[in-house]
Amino acid sequence: MHGKQWKKLGVFAFLDTGAPSPHRKDYVTLVIVHGRGLKAGFPSSADFFARLLPLAGKLGARVVAINRRDYPGSAPFSEEDRALLLSTIPDTPAASENTDRFMKARAGELYDFLTQLVKSEELPTNSIVLTGWSLGTSFVLSFFAHAPSFDSESWGLSQYIRRVIAYDPPSIAMGYPLPDGYYTPLNDPSIPPGEGVKIFPLWVTGYYAHGDTLETLSLRDALDEPSPTMLRMSPEDLTSAVHEPPTSLDGPDTVVLDSGLDRGAFTRLREVALFAPQNAEIAWPNVEFRYVWCDRSVWVMPWGAWLFSAEIEQARKDGKLIRKHSVVRMRGANHCAHWDEPERLLRLLLSDAPSDIGA
Repeated sequence: MHGKQWKKLGVFAFLDTGAPSPHRKDYVTLVIVHGRGLKAGFPSSADFFARLLPLAGKLGARVVAINRRDYPGSAPFSEEDRALLLSTIPDTPAASENTDRFMKARAGELYDFLTQLVKSEELPTNSIVLTGWSLGTSFVLSFFAHAPSFDSESWGLSQYIRRVIAYDPPSIAMGYPLPDGYYTPLNDPSIPPGEGVKIFPLWVTGYYAHGDTLETLSLRDALDEPSPTMLRMSPEDLTSAVHEPPTSLDGPDTVVLDSGLDRGAFTRLREVALFAPQNAEIAWPNVEFRYVWCDRSVWVMPWGAWLFSAEIEQARKDGKLIRKHSVVRMRGANHCAHWDEPERLLRLLLSDAPSDIGA
């Protein structure tokens, strides 16, 4: 696939830079999960992280970029998987439970992959930084919510997980509702039918000058400079990073996004990952959750970050037990920082004290 070094482990194909040095045993491994593509050609597969790979050795780290199920090289969903997912579309009593079942199965696959990676590559303890970009955040949240229940007396993956990162998720991937009257090119009545989907990728990869309130978000018009990331990608780059089938009307990414929000699954995953149940302790208490947001991304990204911070503040007032966490604002970056500013982003994801890098 596209001349890169692809490997296969379990159900996933993945790009792997390998250990930074055969003699070094204390390195950090960034495992990153891609987002959702669009039929108009928005890049989404692990190939979109290609610019991170050459920097791994320089920073003394390892990068593993996974292609999710139904993406090139990874296992397609089974007929049973598809039937379960499609059953979440109709508004039935079973739809919410089936959405939860589908996402828990994805968490189990990621748990098994990381377990096999640790054992086959002899990864050091406290060395994995698991990151989900955009819609990929939902799959990483599911992992975080369910992984403690997969541990056994003889095996605990938590000792290998350094942190879990939500990298510039849209608000809906975290389970937060969209505001009333929200804007996208897909619901813009001034755009002719069928044209909105063509504009959407440029809208998502643009740079925006936002204020600090909902009223001062720049909803529609990107800055002229920097230009949208997609306009600066070569045809070859786009061809390698775009994979459209999961984004069809009943494709898995489309259904996961809609059902995850409509059935409340993403909200439940977020709450389990972040907060302790009543009269209980936080599972995997030493694993940090980091929320990284890019302040020149399209408006649904800063909107989600604000809702996250407000939720944490309210939880403190309510006396909830909250997971160790941090919020990092990547100033001047858009939704494709891994392409436009790969070294700065990689340093931020790997750093235990990332505030200066985000500034």
